[in-house]
Formats: sequence, C-alpha cells, structure tokens
Amino acid sequence: MNVDSYLELFTTLFGWAFYGVLWDVLVATGIVYLPFLGILIDNWREPAEGGQFGTVTGLSLRRMEIELFIALLVVVLAGQPAALTPLNAGTLSYTPPPTLDNPIPTTATVAAPQSTFGATGFTGSPATVNIPVWWYAVIAMTSGFNHAVVEGLPAANDLRTFEQQARLATIEDPRLRQEASDFFSECYVPARSKYQAERLATTAVTTTLSTYGEDDPDWMGSHVYRDTAGFYDTLRPTKQIPGWAYDSDRDTEYNPASPPVWGKPTCKQWWEEGTIGLRQKLIDEADATSAGFSGLVVAVAPALAGEQQKDTVVRTVLTNSPPVWSSNDLVANNTGSTGLLGTAENIVKGGLAAGGVITASAFFSVTMTAVLQALPMVQALLLLGIYVLLPMVVVLSRYSLSMMVIGAMAIFTVKFWSVLWYLSMWVDQNLIQSMYPDVNVFLQLFANPGEHDIKRMLLNMITTSLYLGLPVLWSGMMAWAGINVGRSINNATAPLTRPADDAGRQGGAAGKMAASRGIRRY
Repeated sequence: MNVDSYLELFTTLFGWAFYGVLWDVLVATGIVYLPFLGILIDNWREPAEGGQFGTVTGLSLRRMEIELFIALLVVVLAGQPAALTPLNAGTLSYTPPPTLDNPIPTTATVAAPQSTFGATGFTGSPATVNIPVWWYAVIAMTSGFNHAVVEGLPAANDLRTFEQQARLATIEDPRLRQEASDFFSECYVPARSKYQAERLATTAVTTTLSTYGEDDPDWMGSHVYRDTAGFYDTLRPTKQIPGWAYDSDRDTEYNPASPPVWGKPTCKQWWEEGTIGLRQKLIDEADATSAGFSGLVVAVAPALAGEQQKDTVVRTVLTNSPPVWSSNDLVANNTGSTGLLGTAENIVKGGLAAGGVITASAFFSVTMTAVLQALPMVQALLLLGIYVLLPMVVVLSRYSLSMMVIGAMAIFTVKFWSVLWYLSMWVDQNLIQSMYPDVNVFLQLFANPGEHDIKRMLLNMITTSLYLGLPVLWSGMMAWAGINVGRSINNATAPLTRPADDAGRQGGAAGKMAASRGIRRY
C-alpha cells in the first residue's frame, strides 16, 4: 500500500495502533454497548408514548430489528479491528515524485525510511496492526486512486528544486574565496576597464555578445575577455599564484637560475585550465555545497552548450558569494568611499536593496519553501488524528451508516490533497516556463535576485495560493457533499422505519380519542 509522505509511513501505523487501544478501552468500559441500549429504549419509548394499539408493537419490533442489524453491521465493518485486514509495515511504501536532480527516486519503506522518521523518531512502530474492514478498504482505495491520478497527469519538472539548490551553492573554502577575489582584482578589473575604454565593436565581439548575452562582459568569466586578443590571453597577475608551476617561457620576469616557488599564469590559463583552473574549482565547490548542482543545471537546460551550462554554475556561486578586492578596502560593487562615508553609503545601499520588491520576493520565496516542506507533514499528522478519533465517532454516531460514508469521505478528502499539490506543482512549472521562455535567462535570473523580482514575487504568490487554496476549496466542497450524502442515506433508510412511526402516531391519536369519549360519558 502506497502512502503520500515519509512521515505517513509511521503515522499510519501509529494511528491505527492507537485506534485499537481506544477501541479496547471502549469495549472494556462497556461504552460500545450504550448505543444498543439507546436503540432499545427509543424503539420502546416512542410507541409507548402513543399508546399500544393495533400493530404498533409489531412494527416497533421490526424497526428495532432493522436498527440493531444496521448497528451490528457497522460494528463489524467499521468498529471492531479485524484480523481479516491486517495493516503490515512491510506493505507500506512511499515513492516521491521524480525531480530534475533525482529522476529515479528511491522508494522508502518502514525498514528503510530514507529519513530520520523511524530511525531517531517515531521508533517502535508496530509491525502489524489489525484495522476494521471498511477503513482498510477506504485507505487502500484512496491510495490507489491518488497514485493512478498522479500517474495519469503530465510529468512536471520541478524547477523550484533548481531555485532551492542555487541558493545553497556558495564558496565555503576561504582559500578559494581569496583566489576568486585575487582573480577579480588582478584580471577582471583591468580587462573590464580596458573594454570600457576601447568600446570594442568588432565582428568577433558582436558574435560573442549575441551568443552569450549582452551582459557577458559584466562578470569574471566573460567570453569577450577570454576570446578577444589583448585581454585575458595577455593579462597576468602581479603576484605568484599558488598551485601554478613556474614556466620559464611565460614567467620571464624571474631569473631561471633561481626560479620562484609558483608561477604567474595568464588570466585565460588561470580561469580555463581543466584541473586547477579557477572555473573548475568553483564548479567543484558548487557541487560540494549544493549536492549535484552542476548536474541539475544540465538537467534543466540540456539544449544549452556545455560552456553556457558551466557559466551558469559559476555565476550562481559568485552571486551567492561575490568576490571582493584583495589589494585594498574597495568592494566588488565598486564602492569608492571609505571610513564613515563608506559605511554610511553601504548602509543606505543595503537598506534600499533589502526594501520594497526584493524584500517581498524573498519573503514569499522563504514562505513558499517552508509551506511546501510542511504540508505533507501536516497531512500525515491530520490523518493520524482522524484514525485515532474514529472509534469515538463510530460509537457516538450510534453506529450509523451515514457516519461510515462521511468518515470515508473525510479520509479521502485529506489524502487527496497530495494530488492537488502535484497539480499545483505542474501549474507552477508551466508558469515558470511561460514567464521565462529563454532557458538561459531562466538559469541566470530566476534563482538570483535582481531586476526580475516582481515577476518572481508574482510566481511565488500564485504558487503559495495554489498549494494552500486548492486543498481549502476541495475540503469545502467535500464538506458540502458529505452533508448531502449523510442526508441521502438517512432519507434512504427512512422508509424502513416510517411504518412504525406512522403506527405510533395513529395509536397516539386513537388513545386520545378514546380518552376523550370516556370523559364525555361521564
């Protein structure tokens, strides 16, 4: 039997185990028999109040038999845990929907939960729990129905996973952070200054910009600086770079007789070299801080060239951990003020950046991430509460058929939330693709704050409203349907008891008439 979350693997077992405990208490205290006593009293009292005339006694007995039979049927099907329908921990499993970073997810079981549930919490879950036949059929049918619907819906690429992983990709190694800062000040700033001064408009530069975007010169790994003569191919750092061997043909400023410990590569070599180049180090750091992020970028945008995919990974890391000037107190944002003036300027800029749309976008993004993580847990705990309290509902309803149907609809309603959340995810992914039709723009802008925050905030608001609004709408509709179903069942069983009711009324009327005649005679 499939469930809808890691936590539900254990709340299902514990819920029905608690059901059995509560039912045993109700049986031991005799509370389960009180509804039968109520049925006997009601079917004796109502005809007795109307007088014993005609066939009232026979019809009352018939109604009593019918209600007792229905009550016993409900007890057998929906009250007493049955060995015929045991819930075995070995049969429960949960397979999360595939995502871009995990296209073939591992199926979780109670024995291998793939989470801390059942390992450090919710331990000691029973291996087998007997549950009533009706409720077993309800949860089995609901689980199968939900998974059939999800499999029938179109597949959805979880692009939100990319956003979450992109936020985690950063530079944790202080030495690598220092190397990035050195490259920024030793290579990027001189190349950027030269490009701005010369305003190159050659065919090669135009072609590069059309391939990699007009903003290509605005970051350290720019292809304009890497592929245009006179930039990274000739620029070199002013100091030795650890890890780079001395090259007598390149490092001509040193005496070959007493070579230095390390050499000074060209900026192109420093960035592009396959094993110790800065770009490869940043990609490896991205995978270390955000597991498999480079592979996730390939899954998101398989049509892009390898260079653009690598650029996206590196730009994301540099956005989350921007380099700073390593030779003075200036920062990467080209702030030229120091001291009190510089502090005041940074405070003002930070305040403006933290306000308005950016703050709203960040708030909705954080809220949505928390909501998406919490919703399956809330669902599992609500189902736990329903299972635990069902014995009380069964008894207090006096073993009515309408209770069985309404209880089944309640379980179906809560479990169907999983389908609605999948539908919400599918709508969200299609909205993202519609608003970011250029995958390169999506990779560069969606996961990083900037000028498109209004669009991202709109997406986050819509997604949050879908994930929360659809279950609320569905639950309201099912509550309305449940009330009507209960009324329909009561109306359907009414003809069985109506003759006794009518006989009671007629007997009561006859008794009153006889009494009035006796008074007139006197």
